[in-house]
Amino acid sequence: MKKIIVFIVTLVVLIIFMVPFFVLVINTLKTTQEFIKTPFALPKSLNFENFTLAVRRMNFWRALRNTALITVGTVVLNTLVSSMTGYLFARKKWKINKVIFMAFLASMVAPFQVYMIPLVKIYAGWFGLSNSLPIVAYIGIGLNIPFAVFLYNGFIEGIPRELDEAALIDGCSFTGTFFKIILPLLKSIIITVTVFVAMGIWNDYLMSSLFLTKQETKTLAIAIKTFLTNHSAEYAPMMAGLLLSIIPVLIFYLIGQKYIIEGVVAGSVKG
Repeated sequence: MKKIIVFIVTLVVLIIFMVPFFVLVINTLKTTQEFIKTPFALPKSLNFENFTLAVRRMNFWRALRNTALITVGTVVLNTLVSSMTGYLFARKKWKINKVIFMAFLASMVAPFQVYMIPLVKIYAGWFGLSNSLPIVAYIGIGLNIPFAVFLYNGFIEGIPRELDEAALIDGCSFTGTFFKIILPLLKSIIITVTVFVAMGIWNDYLMSSLFLTKQETKTLAIAIKTFLTNHSAEYAPMMAGLLLSIIPVLIFYLIGQKYIIEGVVAGSVKG
Protein backbone atom coordinates (compact mmCIF):
# COMPACT_ATOMS: atom_id res chain seq x y z
CA MET A 1 0.00 0.00 0.00
CA LYS A 2 2.87 2.35 0.84
CA LYS A 3 4.50 1.66 -2.53
CA ILE A 4 1.24 2.43 -4.32
CA ILE A 5 0.86 5.73 -2.47
CA VAL A 6 4.47 6.69 -3.19
CA PHE A 7 3.98 5.81 -6.87
CA ILE A 8 0.82 7.91 -7.14
CA VAL A 9 2.41 10.91 -5.40
CA THR A 10 5.50 10.63 -7.60
CA LEU A 11 3.35 10.41 -10.72
CA VAL A 12 1.38 13.51 -9.72
CA VAL A 13 4.58 15.47 -9.05
CA LEU A 14 5.99 14.31 -12.39
CA ILE A 15 2.89 15.49 -14.23
CA ILE A 16 3.01 18.88 -12.48
CA PHE A 17 6.62 19.41 -13.47
CA MET A 18 6.13 18.14 -17.02
CA VAL A 19 3.13 20.34 -17.84
CA PRO A 20 5.22 23.50 -18.54
CA PHE A 21 7.53 21.54 -20.84
CA PHE A 22 4.55 19.99 -22.63
CA VAL A 23 3.00 23.43 -23.10
CA LEU A 24 6.32 24.69 -24.48
CA VAL A 25 6.57 21.87 -27.04
CA ILE A 26 3.01 22.08 -28.37
CA ASN A 27 3.18 25.86 -28.71
CA THR A 28 6.27 25.73 -30.90
CA LEU A 29 3.97 24.40 -33.64
CA LYS A 30 1.31 27.12 -33.37
CA THR A 31 1.01 30.68 -34.57
CA THR A 32 1.27 33.47 -32.01
CA GLN A 33 -2.45 34.22 -32.33
CA GLU A 34 -3.31 30.56 -31.73
CA PHE A 35 -1.02 30.49 -28.71
CA ILE A 36 -2.74 33.51 -27.17
CA LYS A 37 -6.22 32.08 -27.72
CA THR A 38 -5.60 28.43 -26.73
CA PRO A 39 -2.21 28.02 -25.03
CA PHE A 40 -3.02 24.58 -23.58
CA ALA A 41 -4.70 23.06 -26.64
CA LEU A 42 -3.00 20.90 -29.24
CA PRO A 43 -2.06 22.70 -32.48
CA LYS A 44 -4.60 22.55 -35.30
CA SER A 45 -1.80 22.33 -37.86
CA LEU A 46 1.96 21.83 -37.64
CA ASN A 47 3.77 25.13 -38.16
CA PHE A 48 7.50 24.44 -38.45
CA GLU A 49 8.22 27.94 -39.73
CA ASN A 50 8.66 29.03 -36.11
CA PHE A 51 11.96 27.14 -35.91
CA THR A 52 13.26 28.71 -39.12
CA LEU A 53 12.28 32.17 -37.88
CA ALA A 54 13.87 31.52 -34.48
CA VAL A 55 17.17 30.43 -36.02
CA ARG A 56 17.28 33.52 -38.26
CA ARG A 57 16.11 36.18 -35.81
CA MET A 58 18.16 34.93 -32.88
CA ASN A 59 21.35 34.44 -34.91
CA PHE A 60 21.03 31.03 -33.34
CA TRP A 61 24.32 29.48 -34.40
CA ARG A 62 26.37 32.46 -33.25
CA ALA A 63 24.50 32.59 -29.94
CA LEU A 64 24.98 28.81 -29.58
CA ARG A 65 28.70 29.19 -30.17
CA ASN A 66 28.99 32.00 -27.60
CA THR A 67 27.02 30.02 -25.02
CA ALA A 68 29.07 26.88 -25.66
CA LEU A 69 32.39 28.76 -25.35
CA ILE A 70 31.40 30.31 -22.03
CA THR A 71 30.00 27.04 -20.67
CA VAL A 72 32.90 24.82 -21.72
CA GLY A 73 35.51 27.30 -20.52
CA THR A 74 33.77 27.70 -17.17
CA VAL A 75 33.30 23.96 -16.66
CA VAL A 76 36.87 22.97 -17.57
CA LEU A 77 38.61 25.59 -15.43
CA ASN A 78 36.13 25.20 -12.58
CA THR A 79 36.75 21.44 -12.54
CA LEU A 80 40.51 21.87 -12.44
CA VAL A 81 40.63 24.62 -9.80
CA SER A 82 37.85 23.27 -7.57
CA SER A 83 39.04 19.66 -7.53
CA MET A 84 42.59 20.71 -6.64
CA THR A 85 41.31 23.08 -3.94
CA GLY A 86 39.03 20.39 -2.52
CA TYR A 87 41.96 17.98 -2.39
CA LEU A 88 44.13 20.54 -0.60
CA PHE A 89 41.42 21.21 1.99
CA ALA A 90 40.79 17.49 2.52
CA ARG A 91 44.43 16.54 3.01
CA LYS A 92 46.01 19.64 4.57
CA LYS A 93 44.20 20.50 7.81
CA TRP A 94 45.80 23.91 8.21
CA LYS A 95 43.92 26.55 10.15
CA ILE A 96 43.98 28.94 7.20
CA ASN A 97 42.37 26.24 5.05
CA LYS A 98 39.53 25.88 7.54
CA VAL A 99 38.97 29.64 7.50
CA ILE A 100 38.93 29.78 3.69
CA PHE A 101 36.64 26.76 3.48
CA MET A 102 34.17 28.37 5.89
CA ALA A 103 34.33 31.55 3.80
CA PHE A 104 33.43 29.48 0.75
CA LEU A 105 30.44 28.00 2.56
CA ALA A 106 29.33 31.45 3.71
CA SER A 107 29.52 32.81 0.16
CA MET A 108 27.12 30.08 -1.00
CA VAL A 109 24.38 31.67 1.13
CA ALA A 110 24.43 35.01 -0.68
CA PRO A 111 22.49 35.27 -3.98
CA PHE A 112 24.08 36.61 -7.16
CA GLN A 113 22.24 39.92 -6.73
CA VAL A 114 24.53 40.70 -3.79
CA TYR A 115 27.62 40.58 -6.05
CA MET A 116 25.93 41.94 -9.15
CA ILE A 117 26.55 45.67 -8.81
CA PRO A 118 30.17 45.38 -7.54
CA LEU A 119 31.04 42.97 -10.37
CA VAL A 120 29.63 45.27 -13.03
CA LYS A 121 31.29 48.30 -11.44
CA ILE A 122 34.70 46.63 -11.28
CA TYR A 123 34.92 44.61 -14.50
CA ALA A 124 32.65 46.55 -16.87
CA GLY A 125 33.30 49.98 -15.34
CA TRP A 126 36.87 50.20 -14.09
CA PHE A 127 38.45 47.62 -16.42
CA GLY A 128 36.14 48.19 -19.42
CA LEU A 129 35.68 44.46 -20.00
CA SER A 130 32.05 44.49 -21.11
CA ASN A 131 31.07 42.41 -24.18
CA SER A 132 33.85 39.95 -23.43
CA LEU A 133 33.08 36.22 -23.38
CA PRO A 134 36.19 35.34 -21.31
CA ILE A 135 35.21 37.76 -18.51
CA VAL A 136 31.74 36.19 -18.26
CA ALA A 137 33.37 32.74 -18.06
CA TYR A 138 35.83 34.06 -15.46
CA ILE A 139 33.04 35.39 -13.26
CA GLY A 140 31.09 32.16 -13.74
CA ILE A 141 34.08 30.18 -12.51
CA GLY A 142 34.38 32.30 -9.39
CA LEU A 143 30.69 32.11 -8.55
CA ASN A 144 30.62 28.31 -8.90
CA ILE A 145 33.86 27.48 -7.10
CA PRO A 146 32.41 27.42 -3.51
CA PHE A 147 29.71 24.85 -4.35
CA ALA A 148 32.15 22.73 -6.37
CA VAL A 149 34.83 22.81 -3.66
CA PHE A 150 32.23 21.76 -1.07
CA LEU A 151 31.32 18.65 -3.08
CA TYR A 152 34.90 17.76 -4.05
CA ASN A 153 36.13 18.16 -0.49
CA GLY A 154 33.44 15.87 0.91
CA PHE A 155 34.05 13.26 -1.79
CA ILE A 156 37.82 13.23 -1.32
CA GLU A 157 37.38 12.91 2.46
CA GLY A 158 35.93 9.46 1.71
CA ILE A 159 39.02 8.34 -0.24
CA PRO A 160 41.45 6.46 2.07
CA ARG A 161 44.60 8.38 2.94
CA GLU A 162 46.54 5.14 2.54
CA LEU A 163 46.50 5.74 -1.21
CA ASP A 164 48.32 9.05 -0.70
CA GLU A 165 50.82 7.43 1.66
CA ALA A 166 51.53 4.62 -0.80
CA ALA A 167 52.09 7.12 -3.61
CA LEU A 168 54.39 9.17 -1.36
CA ILE A 169 56.47 6.08 -0.56
CA ASP A 170 56.81 5.41 -4.29
CA GLY A 171 58.24 8.90 -4.70
CA CYS A 172 55.16 10.70 -6.00
CA SER A 173 54.75 14.35 -5.02
CA PHE A 174 51.60 15.88 -3.51
CA THR A 175 50.60 17.31 -6.89
CA GLY A 176 51.51 14.12 -8.70
CA THR A 177 49.42 12.08 -6.27
CA PHE A 178 46.40 14.21 -7.07
CA PHE A 179 46.68 13.92 -10.86
CA LYS A 180 47.80 10.26 -11.00
CA ILE A 181 45.86 8.71 -8.09
CA ILE A 182 43.02 10.93 -6.84
CA LEU A 183 41.76 12.59 -10.02
CA PRO A 184 40.87 9.30 -11.79
CA LEU A 185 38.75 8.37 -8.74
CA LEU A 186 36.66 11.55 -9.02
CA LYS A 187 34.76 10.53 -12.16
CA SER A 188 31.27 10.51 -10.61
CA ILE A 189 31.65 13.75 -8.66
CA ILE A 190 33.26 15.50 -11.66
CA ILE A 191 30.28 14.61 -13.84
CA THR A 192 27.89 15.72 -11.10
CA VAL A 193 29.53 19.11 -10.65
CA THR A 194 29.88 19.50 -14.41
CA VAL A 195 26.15 18.96 -14.92
CA PHE A 196 25.17 21.50 -12.26
CA VAL A 197 27.69 24.13 -13.37
CA ALA A 198 27.00 23.65 -17.08
CA MET A 199 23.23 23.92 -16.63
CA GLY A 200 23.61 27.05 -14.51
CA ILE A 201 25.91 28.79 -16.98
CA TRP A 202 23.98 27.66 -20.07
CA ASN A 203 20.68 28.97 -18.72
CA ASP A 204 22.10 32.14 -17.16
CA TYR A 205 20.42 35.34 -18.25
CA LEU A 206 21.05 37.95 -15.58
CA MET A 207 24.86 37.88 -15.44
CA SER A 208 25.23 37.58 -19.22
CA SER A 209 22.82 40.44 -19.87
CA LEU A 210 24.88 42.72 -17.63
CA PHE A 211 28.10 42.21 -19.60
CA LEU A 212 27.06 41.13 -23.11
CA THR A 213 25.10 43.82 -24.94
CA LYS A 214 26.43 43.62 -28.52
CA GLN A 215 24.69 41.40 -31.05
CA GLU A 216 27.82 39.37 -31.79
CA THR A 217 28.40 38.47 -28.12
CA LYS A 218 24.85 37.54 -27.09
CA THR A 219 24.16 34.10 -25.65
CA LEU A 220 21.07 31.99 -26.26
CA ALA A 221 19.35 33.23 -23.10
CA ILE A 222 19.76 36.84 -24.23
CA ALA A 223 18.93 36.14 -27.87
CA ILE A 224 15.51 34.81 -26.84
CA LYS A 225 14.57 38.36 -25.85
CA THR A 226 14.67 39.29 -29.55
CA PHE A 227 11.01 38.27 -29.79
CA LEU A 228 9.94 40.62 -26.98
CA THR A 229 9.62 44.33 -27.72
CA ASN A 230 7.88 47.24 -26.02
CA HIS A 231 4.90 46.95 -28.33
CA SER A 232 4.61 43.29 -29.29
CA ALA A 233 5.61 39.74 -28.42
CA GLU A 234 6.07 36.88 -30.88
CA TYR A 235 5.37 34.00 -28.54
CA ALA A 236 5.31 31.09 -31.01
CA PRO A 237 8.80 31.60 -32.50
CA MET A 238 10.06 32.46 -29.01
CA MET A 239 8.84 29.05 -27.82
CA ALA A 240 10.65 27.43 -30.75
CA GLY A 241 13.83 29.30 -29.81
CA LEU A 242 13.50 28.17 -26.20
CA LEU A 243 13.12 24.55 -27.25
CA LEU A 244 16.16 24.74 -29.52
CA SER A 245 18.15 26.33 -26.69
CA ILE A 246 17.45 23.63 -24.12
CA ILE A 247 18.00 20.60 -26.37
CA PRO A 248 21.85 20.54 -26.06
CA VAL A 249 21.89 20.85 -22.27
CA LEU A 250 18.99 18.39 -21.97
CA ILE A 251 20.97 15.78 -23.90
CA PHE A 252 24.01 16.44 -21.73
CA TYR A 253 21.92 16.09 -18.57
CA LEU A 254 20.39 12.80 -19.71
CA ILE A 255 23.84 11.38 -20.41
CA GLY A 256 25.19 12.30 -16.97
CA GLN A 257 22.08 11.85 -14.82
CA LYS A 258 23.04 8.45 -13.40
CA TYR A 259 26.08 10.00 -11.72
CA ILE A 260 24.25 12.95 -10.16
CA ILE A 261 22.68 11.33 -7.10
CA GLU A 262 25.78 9.22 -6.44
CA GLY A 263 28.04 12.26 -6.67
CA VAL A 264 25.87 14.56 -4.55
CA VAL A 265 25.44 12.01 -1.77
CA ALA A 266 29.11 11.07 -1.73
CA GLY A 267 30.25 14.66 -1.98
CA SER A 268 28.10 16.00 0.83
CA VAL A 269 28.80 13.30 3.43
CA LYS A 270 32.23 12.59 4.85
CA GLY A 271 33.67 9.09 4.97
